[in-house]
Amino acid sequence: IMPYMNLNQAARRRHQIRVISIGFYRMLKSMQTYEIIKSKSEVAALMDFLNWLETLVAKQPNKEGIVMLYHDERKFIPYMILVALKKYSLIDRFNRTVKAFANTCPMAKAFLGKHGIKNCGLRKLSKLLAKSKDGNSTKEDEHENVEGNAIINDNSGPKNQKQGSFEGSANVRAKMVYEMALQLIESESSESSEEALESSEAEVKLLNAVKPFSHLLNSTVLELKDRNDSLGRQNSFRPIFLNYFRTTLHYRVRAVKYRIALAEHGFTLKSLRAIWSDKRKAGLELALTAIDSLKTEEMAELLNLLDSYYDPSKATIKPK
Repeated sequence: IMPYMNLNQAARRRHQIRVISIGFYRMLKSMQTYEIIKSKSEVAALMDFLNWLETLVAKQPNKEGIVMLYHDERKFIPYMILVALKKYSLIDRFNRTVKAFANTCPMAKAFLGKHGIKNCGLRKLSKLLAKSKDGNSTKEDEHENVEGNAIINDNSGPKNQKQGSFEGSANVRAKMVYEMALQLIESESSESSEEALESSEAEVKLLNAVKPFSHLLNSTVLELKDRNDSLGRQNSFRPIFLNYFRTTLHYRVRAVKYRIALAEHGFTLKSLRAIWSDKRKAGLELALTAIDSLKTEEMAELLNLLDSYYDPSKATIKPK
C-alpha cells in the first residue's frame, strides 16, 4: 500500500524501502535492489487481499479460515486490518471468509515454555526452531540480538536476499509465521521427526492447534470499539498534560502512562471534575485507589496534578 506520508528513518531501515517523487508521482523504491516497487491504493490492496483469501479458503472443506499473525501484546495488527476494512464497508465480506484472528506468539510460548522463551521476535524464534531441529542450538544463539541485521540467514545465498528476502517484507513474514507454526505442531507430534506430515494432515493439525489461541472476528470488532472508546477518554485528559507534552521525552512518557491508566478505569476529565467538585482532593484520592498499575510516588504526582488543575486557587503543576 502506498503510504500517505514519507517514511521515517526507522521504517525505511525495517522495510528497506523509501518514498521517492518523480514529477507529480510518488513511488516506493527498494533500498536493496534500487528498483521501483509498484504500489497501489489502500482499497485496491484490500480488494486483492479479499480475493486472494476467498480463492484460498474456497479450497478448504469447511470454507472458513483463520488469519495467523505474530505480534506481542503491545501491537494492534488485527485492529489495523479491521479499521481499513471498516473504512470501505468490507467487514461483512471479510467475515464470510475469515472467522477469527490467531496470534501465534502465545502459541509459541505455550509450546516452548519449557525452554524459557518469554519475549521472542519472529526472526529469532524461527532461528531457534531451525537450530533445535538440527540439534545445534547453543546459549550464544539464544542470546543473539534480534534487532541486528534485517536480512534473514536462510542459506539461500545473496541472490534471494537481493530479491527482497528480509523480515520487513510481508511475504517473507507470512511464510515465516506459517512455517514456524508447522514446526511447532511437528515438534509435538508423536511421529518420528524424520517423517514429515502430509500436506492435508499438517493443515488439519495446524488448524486444531491454532484454534485455542484464536479470537473470533466479532469479538475483535468489539475490542476495537472498546479501544476507540478508551482513546476518546485518553484524549479528554489532554488539557491536563499539555505542559508535560511540551517538555522532555521523560515527561511525555509519564503523561501517556497516566492518561492510559485513567482511561482504562473509565475516568474522563468531566467525571473526575464531578468527583473533585463533590469531595475535593479526598474524593480524587478515593477514586484513584482502583488504579493498581501506578507506583506510590506516581499516584501522588497524578493526584497533585489533578488537584492543581481543578482548583483555581492553586498554580498548575508544571514539570521542571
